Amino acid sequence: MMLTSELKSRHFWASALIELIATFFFIFLTTGTTITWNPMQPPSTELISLCFGLSIATLAMCSLHLSGGHINPAVSIAMMAVRKVSVIRGITYVIFQIVGGIIGSAVLKYITPKEKRGTLGATVPAAGVTAGQAVGIEILLTFLLVFTVCASTDPKRNHYGYEVPLSIGLCVAVCHFIGIGFTGCGINPARSFGPAVIMNTSKIWENHWVYWIGPIGGGLIAAVLYQVIFRTRQEQGPTAGSVNELDNYQDSKI
Repeated sequence: MMLTSELKSRHFWASALIELIATFFFIFLTTGTTITWNPMQPPSTELISLCFGLSIATLAMCSLHLSGGHINPAVSIAMMAVRKVSVIRGITYVIFQIVGGIIGSAVLKYITPKEKRGTLGATVPAAGVTAGQAVGIEILLTFLLVFTVCASTDPKRNHYGYEVPLSIGLCVAVCHFIGIGFTGCGINPARSFGPAVIMNTSKIWENHWVYWIGPIGGGLIAAVLYQVIFRTRQEQGPTAGSVNELDNYQDSKI
């Protein structure tokens, strides 16, 4: 009954759609900064990192009140694990995020001159970085991201308005400052999957599993740890990945 009513809810599909749109723009904007227009002035780590951070802050602000502003399958899966969203909602978010990421990369590819596309921002481990090391940095950085999401949206913090998305955006920027050199800083399976599908080269796919296992693993550890040890015991107000409609579910067992 609850599952059926959720799927029939207009808010459910509006939330899923905003996740698709937000992920589309996130991939389009951020991977667009990796394009080298002038070989004498390639995009810097600082430019790329700030674009990732400010983009996620802006898009989270646009979607936080609807879907929780996940824009990342690792975040949605983590929120499912701690029952901040129902399983059906979380799975739907992940599907829509992946589709949004693919469309974002496709649009970027076809409006960019062929000779300028490069890898279209595809993430691969840097030379000398092993798959194990790549997984390690992805776990650590996504742990920090999801822990920040949980902490900044904890109701006992009483943070509202732009404070929450900005704190998450700053975390994303900080992660990219260090992560770009190691792995290109995935920390978001949809962000890595979109360019991989559109560019479709063997080099990109060789260690692509890193950008799923690392972020999902790090996100799950962070969310469970925060939920078990650090969260407030009497939840009031908005929580990570939930909206007023979900509050009625009271940790649904769907």
